[in-house]
Amino acid sequence: MNRTALLIPHFNNPAGLCASLASIGVDEEIDVFIVDDGSTKAIIDEQVAQTAFKARGQLHFLYLPANCGIEYALNTGLEAMLAAGYQYGARLDCDDLVMPDRFAKQVKFLDANPDVYLLGSAVIFFDASGDRFTIHQPQTHQEIVRQMHDDNAFTHPTVMFRMAGVKEIGLYPLDCKAAEDFAYFWQFVARYQTANLAEVLTKSEYNDAGISMSRRRQQQAMRLKLLARHFDWRPRSALKMAKAGASYLLPLSLARQIKRILGVGKWN
Repeated sequence: MNRTALLIPHFNNPAGLCASLASIGVDEEIDVFIVDDGSTKAIIDEQVAQTAFKARGQLHFLYLPANCGIEYALNTGLEAMLAAGYQYGARLDCDDLVMPDRFAKQVKFLDANPDVYLLGSAVIFFDASGDRFTIHQPQTHQEIVRQMHDDNAFTHPTVMFRMAGVKEIGLYPLDCKAAEDFAYFWQFVARYQTANLAEVLTKSEYNDAGISMSRRRQQQAMRLKLLARHFDWRPRSALKMAKAGASYLLPLSLARQIKRILGVGKWN
């Protein structure tokens, strides 16, 4: 058993799962927990997945009896990782790709900074046409706290966290559909030191079928809920609440156009 385990939820996307597994570097020392959320249209071929995975570790396959939702798949994986006694946990989604030494770099940072419990990185978003834009998240804990009062300061497929933190905080919340990562990371930020690496360590798929696109209204509503939950009565917090409210009301096409004009992300 390795010190680190990677958690990948899966639903009807075995090709994407294999692409993600194949991107992990051959020298990485990491085990992988793949949790299938009741797939029926496209079933995991465990042998094909094993062939795609070249790193120094083991694959563990867990299967939910029916489609329950990503937060249930994530919690099933976290429970298994806690029971096994891993020191670190990491996240990735099917189709997302990692730099060959991503996990080694994150482990090195966490080993050197024992007060940091949640660590992300910069990320490139891509689609079928190629790389679209890069997101550089705030790096220091103080900057992260400020960002969290606006929007998630962590791109979820980039994160690595201490399992000791998971043991203390608990599992993903079930009352924040489509924004479970934002809600969960807030608990780390409120309790521990956190950080983001400046380097791009993950490439994340960007498509209109993803949760962030297809369930945008629900996600924006949950974002407002979380900002209200962590409201600190400062003027900046009120401003960010107003901004989130406007984002909730704006059509997606207009929101994208405004972001391009303002230079949010690096659009090709």
